[in-house]
Amino acid sequence: MILPDEAWIADRRLSAARDMRAAVSATQLVRDRPGFGWRLSPAPGSILASPRMAAWDPEPDYFHHWIRDAAIVLGAVPQAMRADPEASDFWRQAVCDHIRFSLGISDPDRRGPAENPLTSTTAPDHLQFLRPNAELAALTGSGWLEEPRVAADGSPDLERWSRPQDDGPALRASVLMRLSEIMPEAASPDARSLVDRDLAHVAGVAGRASIGPWEEAPPRRCSFTLIAQWDALDRAARRARAEGRDTGPWQAAASTVARLMNGMRDAGSGAWRESTEAPEGVLDSATVLAVVHARRVSGPFAMTADATRATVAGLERIFTALYPLNSGRPVPAIGRWEDDAYFGGNPWVPNTLGFAELHYRIAALTGNRAAFQRAELWLRIIQDIAPDPDIPLPEQFDRTTGAPTSCLALTWSAAAFLEATGARAKACQTLGVR
Repeated sequence: MILPDEAWIADRRLSAARDMRAAVSATQLVRDRPGFGWRLSPAPGSILASPRMAAWDPEPDYFHHWIRDAAIVLGAVPQAMRADPEASDFWRQAVCDHIRFSLGISDPDRRGPAENPLTSTTAPDHLQFLRPNAELAALTGSGWLEEPRVAADGSPDLERWSRPQDDGPALRASVLMRLSEIMPEAASPDARSLVDRDLAHVAGVAGRASIGPWEEAPPRRCSFTLIAQWDALDRAARRARAEGRDTGPWQAAASTVARLMNGMRDAGSGAWRESTEAPEGVLDSATVLAVVHARRVSGPFAMTADATRATVAGLERIFTALYPLNSGRPVPAIGRWEDDAYFGGNPWVPNTLGFAELHYRIAALTGNRAAFQRAELWLRIIQDIAPDPDIPLPEQFDRTTGAPTSCLALTWSAAAFLEATGARAKACQTLGVR
């Protein structure tokens, strides 16, 4: 059994922190999209899903601010500061800038343009990708909080995309509530205003059908989104209770979501299905990622809950059989779901690291050395497919060869590496591993 190398982990942590930093407030970058006649630079506080200048050629264009991805990156800021202490001042300012940016893009008094401003500059072969005028003109009020992403300069997304999406505000609220306990920047009046705005929206839409974390239509009640919503609402209720305020709006909405999730258990395995609409046996690793992001140690969505364990076991069986790369491995590289076809349907770096992080956290919580060893094996997969720490982590790696594919520098992957190895450090301390 070959375990991950300590020197590689240290080097990759530093490079992951710097890769993540390169996507945050990247105001020095200029993005040209010739097919649209669109030129822009990121605004302070924006977080690029990837700083790569790609154009679906074939690498995807992720030069956008995704609300979900940004929340996940925001949650990894403390680990980025630990990995690269010299950048601490940058990160503290970035958190402040991100809060202001997020307040701006979700301002309910803001209105979308009456006409897509790219209409006159877009090449004929790109017109099919333009967002319809009616969608843009309807943007106002809470509609801004239904947007999966915005342009890096904070302007509305002008391209066709699936909507509405409800995971981003929930994740952002949870992350800011968690960070507020350790970072003054996340406990500011602006931060509180943003959290309150996000929570009001989450409570209003909790449990409805929406586009899931992988941007796949049609709208569904995805377990990833539901767990993220429950976590935000339950945290809000706990915060209100501690402050002597009414927990009603948050607790009632959290209970609604929990009831929906209760109907999503597979009758045979006890695992969480991908969505309320999914048939028996349809699982998605995003469900596990939602549990990891929530970090609960008790309750129905705890990291050690029976349903979590059953979901992990079901997904391991699926991906062990699905990917040739997993042949003979003691733990499998993790993809999204069994029938995924995006870029050929491959293992994902954030998902594989999410399984590692979950097991490191279980090891730290319970002292379970077997969980720690399994986490080490998942981390070793990442070392095998990305041995050079100076090359950014990709989104996916080929199901047969392990070669990087799709986006070649995903900010989420950098954040996932920092979170997994941060959880590893805590597990090592708990278990006395040197």
